[in-house]
Amino acid sequence: MISTGKAAELLGLRPRTIQAWLKSGKLKGIKLGSVWRIQVEEVNRLLSAGGSPSPKLNRIPEPLLRLKLEDGRAVSFVESTDGFILVAVDGKPRATIQPEELPALIRSLIQNSGSNRATAELATGV
Repeated sequence: MISTGKAAELLGLRPRTIQAWLKSGKLKGIKLGSVWRIQVEEVNRLLSAGGSPSPKLNRIPEPLLRLKLEDGRAVSFVESTDGFILVAVDGKPRATIQPEELPALIRSLIQNSGSNRATAELATGV
């Protein structure tokens, strides 16, 4: 998931244009509070419709951490361009948190999964 600013950069548009497209449905995204997030695949779709994908897409961050909980849920934590961490459960965005909230959220997710166990995968280079 990326911000409207990053999507605008990748598509060569202004952030206001991206926000207008989100509101009109031309671009699909999810609104978390007052902040929009867009799936990278959605940006790829627009780029494919208008030409070859931008080489900048290689710079979109991979998840910092992936957790596989004992109850089967998969939780990903992605650092956004605005300093927040986006939390996705089973591939669906669920929340945006401050980095300092991450340890408490991970503890809570593991404790509430039923067995106090989880498998974690750190992103390369972290």
